[in-house]
Amino acid sequence: MATDTTLRMNPKEVDLALGGMATDHSANFDIFARAAWSTICEPGDGFAGCLVSILGPVRALELLIAGLECNSVERSLNQVGFSLDTLPDFENGQKYLDDARARWSQRLSSQAVFRALEYIRSVGGSLLVPDEGIWANGLADLGSFAPFALWVRGRTDLLGSNLSLAIVGSRGVTEYGRRVTAELTYTASQLGAVIVSGGALGVDAVAHQTALASEPGTIAVLAGGVDRLYPSANRLLLERICSEGAVVGELPPGSAPSKWRFLQRNRLIAALGHATLVTEANWRSGALSTARHALALNRTVGAVPGPIYSPKSAGCNQLIEAGQASLVSGTAGLRDLLPLSGAFEVDQPIAGLGAIETRVLDAIGFGQESLEIICREAGLTRNEAKFGLAQLELAGLVERRGSDWRQVQTNL
Repeated sequence: MATDTTLRMNPKEVDLALGGMATDHSANFDIFARAAWSTICEPGDGFAGCLVSILGPVRALELLIAGLECNSVERSLNQVGFSLDTLPDFENGQKYLDDARARWSQRLSSQAVFRALEYIRSVGGSLLVPDEGIWANGLADLGSFAPFALWVRGRTDLLGSNLSLAIVGSRGVTEYGRRVTAELTYTASQLGAVIVSGGALGVDAVAHQTALASEPGTIAVLAGGVDRLYPSANRLLLERICSEGAVVGELPPGSAPSKWRFLQRNRLIAALGHATLVTEANWRSGALSTARHALALNRTVGAVPGPIYSPKSAGCNQLIEAGQASLVSGTAGLRDLLPLSGAFEVDQPIAGLGAIETRVLDAIGFGQESLEIICREAGLTRNEAKFGLAQLELAGLVERRGSDWRQVQTNL
């Protein structure tokens, strides 16, 4: 972040920085103020969220720019029926105010806000704020701890989905975890759910990859700015999500991921999902943090059971045993997990085949295709496609012809 303490709200500068994101000065000031708060505060700063929700982002920012003096804040709160002693969830508001002044004043920088806005415009991205167009309704459940804004690259419409499922798990996923994640993601997508995850290695990556090959799509929630496609090993996947899904962050472009920000990111994943599914997680996995956030938000949580001797499934088994998550092992469990209305027909994979094998078989069709084309058509990595081909070959359903593959049997 820049260190100049010259944050201003000059109307001409604000309008220029936003580049027509809103239609009038008043809305532009609101959007700019929320963008500023996202640069000033760390994720999950509830005291900032409390002041912004009561006073509005513009008035709260004006008070901060003016020094956040106690008497000025108290007068502004009194005008709307509050005081520093009656702030919801923050007793002894005076102490919180003193600490906040020390934290926030270090990040008062117009240039930091202008740079973030310039970047998001340069990549064709969007800055979403409450009450201005698309906003994810589930975020309101976070109360004072909701994000001030969302920086988005990709499809903003996915944030307004009426059905979404957060799928999370360990980075060090086993083959068992990989397969159940792919199959349950495929089924959830068929049921019409947008898949929300964290863009990480392991379970997150499998969920995103599977969802990209289906409708309605996927959302990756980052712990840093949307220009920091982290981890670097998933860069190509995250770039694809920017094009076909949505990559989302509450921190402005330029912000680096950190341990604290990863932990706070999990609350957004939980809030963006109508339910949360943990497919494979050890007892120390960050996925359990997401599950706890979901439970605190009164979301339904499901978990996939695993072998009792596998440490990779210890977290899932613990959630189920403690009664904090329902057991999910297939379509029936997903139906109970998601707030479905009406009857849904799911295209069931061919009997005995998993989602990966089914997608590989679909990609081959009735012709003869190379591994590269199979990967592209099925939305799979080379290793996933090779795995699927190996399983299909063992089942006698495909055969190799030179460098290509074709079905042996088509009347399944």
